[in-house]
Amino acid sequence: MTALLVRRLRDLVVILVIVGTMMFFVIRLIPGDPAQAILGPTARPSDVDALRASMGLNGSIWEQYLSWAGHVVRGDFGTSITYHAPVLDVVAEHILPTLTLAVLSTVISFFLSVAITSWQAVSPRNPVARTLDRLSSLGMAMPDFWISLMLVLVFSVTLRWFPSSGYHSLLSDPAAAVPALVLPLTVLVLGQTALFVLTLRESLLGELPLAYLRTARVKGLSERQVMVKHVLPNAMMPLVTQLGSNFAMLVGGIVIIESIFVVPGLGHLLMGAVSTRDFPLIQGVTLFVAVLFVVVNLLVDLSYALLDPKVRVS
Repeated sequence: MTALLVRRLRDLVVILVIVGTMMFFVIRLIPGDPAQAILGPTARPSDVDALRASMGLNGSIWEQYLSWAGHVVRGDFGTSITYHAPVLDVVAEHILPTLTLAVLSTVISFFLSVAITSWQAVSPRNPVARTLDRLSSLGMAMPDFWISLMLVLVFSVTLRWFPSSGYHSLLSDPAAAVPALVLPLTVLVLGQTALFVLTLRESLLGELPLAYLRTARVKGLSERQVMVKHVLPNAMMPLVTQLGSNFAMLVGGIVIIESIFVVPGLGHLLMGAVSTRDFPLIQGVTLFVAVLFVVVNLLVDLSYALLDPKVRVS
């Protein structure tokens, strides 16, 4: 376990260096001058130069990179050009909505996919189970933005059951938060459940013909007991791997959902930072997502030992 943690910390440092370096140079390819964008096209050249100097944009790109890397090593990710506040503070203000959507949708999708796939395995000829199996492929094919717009049209505009946009914290105002979360969570749950069902189904199909299950049935266990005690724990490894990587991508990639439903999360923040050429904020959000990706994958690796006795022995 100690060796695994040391390797993951080493990987974290390497990933942060690579991601930070690539992002620093890539965002400099965005057309336009941040200082000019802030002051407007009618600003005087002297004012633009002064603002560029205050933002650390003077000098060669390598000088800018070394200056930025030196500050990051000391824990200073700079000041957001748009929000006029430290980047870490801005990220902290916008992380809760994104984590709320990501955690809730992942947990709901996980339990739904396990229930659906187990039902399909135990009752393969049940017409409802077969219909859900076909809907899984359909759920993978439908784009999130189209589902979002259809849900808004039906449940917000026509039926007026749920608000079409907005966000309220579950901790401070649960009564207002739950209705606002229903539609974005539904979109995320549909796509994730379809993906998890297909992943777990393929793993289950590989486990069902194995000899140890025949031994379990000979011992008198029912199909439900065989599924819960033997098949699911052994078939869960690919799903856990998919769950971990999907969760990390959700945190950094639900830009469309947050934009459509006006959720002030990291995706919405990153889109605004790109449009305003807020270089420090773009770099800070990117590094945060990279750290989260490594941490989530570490938790996935540790969970293998809980699911598979062979991992614990090795």
